Amino acid sequence: MARQSPQTAITSMPKDRKKSPLSDQQPLRVLIAPDKFKGTLTSEAAAKAIERGLRRAWPQVQTTRLALTDGGEGFMELMVRQTGGRFLAAQTFDARFRPCRAKWGALGNGRTAVIGLTSASGLAQLPAHLRNPEKTTNLGTGQLIALAVRRGYREILVGLGGSATNEGGISLAAAIGYQFLDRNGREISLNGRGLAKLAGIIPPQKMPMARFVVATDVHNPLFGPRGAAHQFAPQKGAGVAMIARLDAGLRRLARIVRRDLGRDFANQPGAGAAGGCGYGLMAFFHAKRENGFQLVRRLTGLDALIRRHDLVITGEGCFDRTSLLGKAPAQLGELARRLNRPVWAFCGRVDLPLARCPFDRIAALSTRQNPGPPPESLSPAQHAKRLEQLAYRVASALPFDAKLRTLIT
Repeated sequence: MARQSPQTAITSMPKDRKKSPLSDQQPLRVLIAPDKFKGTLTSEAAAKAIERGLRRAWPQVQTTRLALTDGGEGFMELMVRQTGGRFLAAQTFDARFRPCRAKWGALGNGRTAVIGLTSASGLAQLPAHLRNPEKTTNLGTGQLIALAVRRGYREILVGLGGSATNEGGISLAAAIGYQFLDRNGREISLNGRGLAKLAGIIPPQKMPMARFVVATDVHNPLFGPRGAAHQFAPQKGAGVAMIARLDAGLRRLARIVRRDLGRDFANQPGAGAAGGCGYGLMAFFHAKRENGFQLVRRLTGLDALIRRHDLVITGEGCFDRTSLLGKAPAQLGELARRLNRPVWAFCGRVDLPLARCPFDRIAALSTRQNPGPPPESLSPAQHAKRLEQLAYRVASALPFDAKLRTLIT
C-alpha cells in the first residue's frame, strides 16, 4: 500500500469493473472536462489544476480542456463561445439584493439570448453567512430576462443550476409583470419565506413574445421527497425545519397556480431544478425544457471530441446521490463508456458506493474516514493546488496493479 497522508484519498472501481485500457501505458491524449467544484473552483479553474497535475506526471501528454456544464455555472459562457456570440453585462442584484454586475450573452445567430442563473443568483456569489434559501431571490436574474425581452431577442435560453434560491421562480415571473399577493392583496416577499403567505396570482396583461427554453439536466419534481427543497436546499444552507417549510411553500405555489392560472407542471421532469425555477419558467413563461448536457454535447461536437482522446477526466465538488439525477459528470461518464473510452473522475468528496459511480476510476480529496480540512477554510488557490496534487498522484500510480482496488496517498 502507498504511504498515507491526511490530504488525499483515492479509490478505484470494484473488481467486477473491466480493466481500463490504460492499465499498462500512459495516455497520449486526455480530455479534461470537469464541472464546477461548488463554492471553491469554477469548471475552468478545476480543469487547469487537473491539467497541471497530469503534465507533472506525464510530460508528453496532449490535453484538451472543456469546462463542463449541464445548464448551471459556465453554461452561458460556453454557449456564447461555441456559437461565436458576444458577452453582455448589466447592473442588477444578487440573491440577497446586493447590487452586482451580471454577465449574459447573445448567441452567434443574433436572435437568441442566453442567461445563466448563476451570474446574478448563484450560490457561489454569496458568503456562507448569507446563504439562506428562505431569504434568497432570483429577482436579479429576472431583470436580465426582462432586459433581453425589451431588446427584442426572439429566443431566450435560461441555464439552471447552482442557484442560491428555493422560491419556485416567482421572482423571475415578477420581473415580467406577474403579481404574487397575500390574502390582503399585498405583494409577498419574492423568496422562499414569502411562499407561505401566497394567496393569489395575477398574470401580466401582455406576455413576452420570445420563446423560452430551460436548460437543465435535473429531473426532479417541484416538491416531495425528490423535490427541490428536500434534494437541494441543504446545499444552500437549509436545516431540517427550514426544508419542511420550503417544501410546504412550493406545494402551496403549485396549488395556487393550478387554481388561478390553470397550469400544472409540478411533476414535470426538471420542475425542481434551481429551487423550483424549472417549474416557474414552465408555468409562468411557457418555457420548453431541454437537456442542458445534450445542448452542450451537440454544440461542442462532444462525441467526436471524446473519440479523439485516449482518456476522459471529469469531476465535481461532491459526487453524491444528486449527481446521478442528470448532472453533467455522470452523463459524461456514461457517454465516454458508450464510446469505449476510459473515464476517470476527480472529486472533492465522494458520498456514493463505488459500484454506483459510472467511472473506471474515481479519486477524492476527502472521505468520511479522512475528511481533510473544511473547504471554507481554504482559498481557491489552495483548493486548486490540492486538486493538482490529486491528479498528479493518480496519474503517477500508472501502471495499475490489476489486483489493487484501493489506494491511499
